[in-house]
Amino acid sequence: MTTSRIKSQPAYSPFEWDRGGRQHILFAAAEDPALARRLFEWPPLGETVVLSVQDPQAPATDGWLAGLPSGVEPRSAPRLDAALQQLDHLLEHAHMGARLYLVGDEDAIWQASRVADRWGMGADAVHRHRVGTQARPVFCVHCRVTTRHVVTNIVECDGCGRALFVRDHFSRHLGAYMGFQVDAEAPGERPAVEEIYR
Repeated sequence: MTTSRIKSQPAYSPFEWDRGGRQHILFAAAEDPALARRLFEWPPLGETVVLSVQDPQAPATDGWLAGLPSGVEPRSAPRLDAALQQLDHLLEHAHMGARLYLVGDEDAIWQASRVADRWGMGADAVHRHRVGTQARPVFCVHCRVTTRHVVTNIVECDGCGRALFVRDHFSRHLGAYMGFQVDAEAPGERPAVEEIYR
């Protein structure tokens, strides 16, 4: 028996440079050694910036910024929030024909997607490649707070404390999966907590 993917869930394609782009911005919020090795086997044409979330204590030879070809501008930030601010600045000054490549877990990818949305980047200009953890951002439909890095089928909401059942329905607008109070109809009746998303 095969299981079908929920229509609302995003589909992620293998990483590939868009040859139609005139400017390329790679936002790397997670490391993938296999991807890093082949990133520049076929380098893009045009101005290219690589912005990575990188531990400032890590050696300069480690991670995404090691061995970039000449002409590629490396940038880094110590935390995701700081990288998102840099991305906002880069997109503010981006050229017509810019392409954005988002690499990371779903939470980072969709937070960065919201930055791109603010600058009016069309769907064809944004490429998403998920790597790293399968953990989910979960939006509480009761208090409207997003709980991040969820790996279980039930999670305590960071906002209201309700035990939320993590649904498979994904909202691109919110960048998160929907979470509903697990025992709303039968208070106290909860299924076992299982680790599902690693």
